[in-house]
Amino acid sequence: MDNNIEHYRNSMVTAIGIILGFILAFTASWTVQLPQETDWSDYLIGTGLFISVALQIWALYRMLDNSTVEDKKTGHYRNTLKIFILGLSFTFLGLLASTIQTFFTPIS
Repeated sequence: MDNNIEHYRNSMVTAIGIILGFILAFTASWTVQLPQETDWSDYLIGTGLFISVALQIWALYRMLDNSTVEDKKTGHYRNTLKIFILGLSFTFLGLLASTIQTFFTPIS
């Protein structure tokens, strides 16, 4: 990775911000539309979304943190990218569980 990480950092902050906004918007609409009865899949969806938001905020914090030593910036940002991808994975799992729940819920 190039020693000048500014372009990498700016695009990661933008990506994290956009995805975090979508996750929060989906979570807000999902919680308003919860059915009267709670199913086990609701806990799975909620847990996945909560973990994904926490990981995205952690990745955003690490990306905006300027206290990293110059020699270790490449490793720091590489680990931050892994946290970001893990957060995306939990987002995908939560959205997939929500889609499956919606697909198998009978229309009343």
